[in-house]
Amino acid sequence: MKNLPFLNSLSRRIQLGYGLMVTLVALIMILVALGLADIRQRISALEAVSALSDTVLEVRRYEKNWLLYRQEGDFQENQSQLDKALTLLQEKQTAPSPNQAELVRELLRYRELMQADFSYFQTVQHHAEEELLRSVGKHLVELSGAMNQSIRSSIEAKLARLTVTGILLVLAVAGLALFLGRQMTTLVVRPLQGIVEYTRNIAQGCFTDPQENETNLMEIRAVTEAIRSMLEVLEKREKQLIQSEKLAAVGTLVAGVAHELNNPLSNASTSAQILLEELQELNKPENDFLVEMAAQIDEETDRARNIIRSLLEFAHDREMRPTELELEKFLQQTAKLVKGDFPAEIEFSLVLTTQNGLFLADKRQLQQALINVLRNAAQALEGKGKIVLRAGIEPEHGQVLIEIQDNGPGIAAMDVEKIFDPFYTTKDVGKGSGLGLAVTREIITKHGGEITVESEEGHGATFLIRLPLPQ
Repeated sequence: MKNLPFLNSLSRRIQLGYGLMVTLVALIMILVALGLADIRQRISALEAVSALSDTVLEVRRYEKNWLLYRQEGDFQENQSQLDKALTLLQEKQTAPSPNQAELVRELLRYRELMQADFSYFQTVQHHAEEELLRSVGKHLVELSGAMNQSIRSSIEAKLARLTVTGILLVLAVAGLALFLGRQMTTLVVRPLQGIVEYTRNIAQGCFTDPQENETNLMEIRAVTEAIRSMLEVLEKREKQLIQSEKLAAVGTLVAGVAHELNNPLSNASTSAQILLEELQELNKPENDFLVEMAAQIDEETDRARNIIRSLLEFAHDREMRPTELELEKFLQQTAKLVKGDFPAEIEFSLVLTTQNGLFLADKRQLQQALINVLRNAAQALEGKGKIVLRAGIEPEHGQVLIEIQDNGPGIAAMDVEKIFDPFYTTKDVGKGSGLGLAVTREIITKHGGEITVESEEGHGATFLIRLPLPQ
């Protein structure tokens, strides 16, 4: 039974067992009902035959009175009882019996003999066929008695058969109950115990799969798949939690030393600028190398301050202050903030793909997220290429969709999954901190949205930002 395809579900197995029990009980009830209906019919026939026997006895009684006293009233009662007997045989439809047809013939013959005797008595005062009349009358009694006994015997036989059938059906129900009980234990209880054991093992840290002979059940497959999915999610969440704790530790460290680093960097930058001005005022060719070094010191200290600023922004959990923004106006303002930083060889365009509309967001933080992605795209183009910012309200999906597409070198498949991780960068050493996209994802996530990237190496990249519309 385990190999039958329609039994690959616990619910189907239970339904099958229940269906078999209901079918058997219904069959028993039908058989009992048919048996009782047959007995009821036979009892009704027995009542009719009993009435017929009594009527035949009445016929004989009035026959004797007629033969003894020759009173016309007895003859008339005799004929009336004969009519009643025939009516019982013909109109009440007694149960078929081999004696019924013969009894009808004998009743009709008896009537003819009685009527002949009555007619003959009117003239001769005696009848030569009296013995024959008595003999036929006696035969009538015997036939009605035999019919009565036949029906009684048939009722007793039917009751005996019903008794045997009832015992057999009870035994069949008991056998089926035992069989179904064993099957339910094998097909239902044990798989359920397997699920309990499987979950208990998981609770104890043992992540073994259920036995192979139990995994063909639909419910067990669903449970195991759900548990596996849950374990994968928990493992992923655990990794994210560990990463978050690490980042929190980094943030705490950065926040503690940022100010200490900014002060010497500011002093170094100020000193480099003063030295640069002094050297430029001297305007001596032999100082050109010193001027270049001083300018480089100033640039590097400024870059160090920017990195510290990015670290502080990443570590600082800023409060969300969403306001109602008009999509097209917001995008135009964001484009103005970043467009001036693009080289002239980069072609930048803003496209509203669907309808304009209102949505809720923290303007400053969302602008920072978009600027991070746009600047990242511009850096990937290395001074020449095309960037397209597309956006639109999609009420049917309940979201704002923002796309940032470039035709740069694209992102390698191995880097796509890690590109939003903190401190991960594909740029050369010294050209990126690996925090821009991490900060962007954090901002988008805080808005209840998501950011994904679609890219093929050598064919550019497209960043997709989805933000929910207010309900």
